[in-house]
Amino acid sequence: MIPVIDGHNDLAWARRERFGYTTDGLDRVVPELHTDLPRLDAGGVGGQFWSVWIDPVLTGAEQVTATLEQIDFVHRLVAAYPDRLRLARTADDVRASMRDGRIASLIGVEGGAQLDGSLAVLRQYARLGARYLTLTWSRTIDWADSATDEARHGGLTDFGRDVVRELNRIGVLVDLAHVSPATMRDALQISTRPVIVSHSAAYALCAHPRNVPDDVLRAIGAQGGVVMVAFVPSFLSPARREWVEGGEHGDAPVVGIPQLADHIEHVRDVAGPHAVGLGADYDGTDAMPSGLEDVSRYQDLLQELRRRGWSEPDLGALAHGNVLRVLEASDADHLAFLAGTAEPPAAAALTPAVDADARALAGEPVRPRVLAVVNAAPSGPRRLTGWLADEGVEVHAVLGADGLPESLDGYAGLVMLGGGLMPDDDDRAPWLAQERELARQAIDADLPTLGICLGGQLLAHVAGGEVRAKFGPRERGATLITPSEEGRADLLTTSLGAGAPMIENHQDMITALPPGAVLLASSAAVAHQAFRLGERVYGVQFHPEVGAEDLLKWDEPVSPGPEDRPVAELVAEARRADGQNTGAARALVSGFAEHVRSFAAAQEQA
Repeated sequence: MIPVIDGHNDLAWARRERFGYTTDGLDRVVPELHTDLPRLDAGGVGGQFWSVWIDPVLTGAEQVTATLEQIDFVHRLVAAYPDRLRLARTADDVRASMRDGRIASLIGVEGGAQLDGSLAVLRQYARLGARYLTLTWSRTIDWADSATDEARHGGLTDFGRDVVRELNRIGVLVDLAHVSPATMRDALQISTRPVIVSHSAAYALCAHPRNVPDDVLRAIGAQGGVVMVAFVPSFLSPARREWVEGGEHGDAPVVGIPQLADHIEHVRDVAGPHAVGLGADYDGTDAMPSGLEDVSRYQDLLQELRRRGWSEPDLGALAHGNVLRVLEASDADHLAFLAGTAEPPAAAALTPAVDADARALAGEPVRPRVLAVVNAAPSGPRRLTGWLADEGVEVHAVLGADGLPESLDGYAGLVMLGGGLMPDDDDRAPWLAQERELARQAIDADLPTLGICLGGQLLAHVAGGEVRAKFGPRERGATLITPSEEGRADLLTTSLGAGAPMIENHQDMITALPPGAVLLASSAAVAHQAFRLGERVYGVQFHPEVGAEDLLKWDEPVSPGPEDRPVAELVAEARRADGQNTGAARALVSGFAEHVRSFAAAQEQA
């Protein structure tokens, strides 16, 4: 059996979501997961890069906290099964573990947002065992463009280049999975050490944005790096990708071991036999190719390649030799960093992410703060936090169940999110009484306020409008929202243009607006989609912070009615409208931020 070192496995997040971060029971088969110790042994896994990934619903310092929790899981996992696993940093550590019959456990950080803009945070991750950093995840960040989001930088910013230099200095591998081709090319130009792609496939065979184009494959091979091919079916098969993007109607096109083998051979042919590896993405995606359903099946893939004429040395290089060579190329840097004998960091790598003294000396204004009331943890905030941060506004998100502030003192704005409740649902949500009080304070002060879904209904309820539960059409998915004459001139809803698709998921309706409210937008079925109280208080029944990919987390209706559509169909429709939705939603949030900034400025002058 040829030992396999896999570049990417999301067990840590899967255990967080499904098992409360426990490590119990992994010495038995866990049917809900792709990964457990018996199946790792059956697959011949000798080493695994455990991915520590964070859902971008968490932002800023929350990403750092959650990354530390993920790293803690990996350390606890190894400690729970010391006879089966061993924490590894270097290629020599990996080889020693494999000789002892233990699975070498390495750590990869999957997303530059998890640094929160600080290279000191990167260094701390490295001290805790991280040996690669994926420069982005699926969303563009402040310093690097993602492959699956709007490109804002044309690749890497100056800070992004500093990140690559610091990664090289401390011996942490640069991972180019998830990043845009321009980011790949920039990183290859800067890096003085071989890079990896921890889990992607070949763009020439399947034009998925997550895959690697041939010119980049050649460059990675020329610089001694390794491309670890992912097993994700939509990365491997154009038909499967089209089926996913079309809403997943009917049976899924079959993807099996031969298609994966085709991608592996393409990478070998373009980048070289020294530059191809395996990075399956088990427990990071729902479906796997037929014949590769879990981590026990790696040897079946190797047998297919053997059937195609691969030699045993080439199979060994693919399975573990190539990635060990790339890891070893940075081991001396990493050990010197840990020992304190590395070259000192560049000045740019020491710059504080937030320098309060410099800000005060420069006379820069303090970022205005907005309170975001979260009524259900899965309900956000999502895009809102990052967009407001781009506008110079800080978001302080508070879960209602944890207790809300008594007043809005110190805040220049209020956001109230949804949560599957009604405005007076005090039995299920006792904090709503305080949320209503905050809403009254905001209305009385004309504080910039954005009430979304339940938040908008709560504003209408408090101000004397009428909200009815389980009434009216079921609006679910992307709905065309059309502004009124007043809405076309309003700072927020002018973003809708002649009409824009927005995401909704409710049946409850505001059936009568409060006295004095200005109607700003409607849909074909629902009159009161957006309204304004005073000059700065807004309620909307749609979700400007929700994008098409968020719909993947929606549940199918328990008892579908004639108007209920399958989630896959809603996702496909939302994806087709995603560009227009995102542009209009971001502009709406930008208008809200303008209200917040002007309110804060007026308060400072008062």
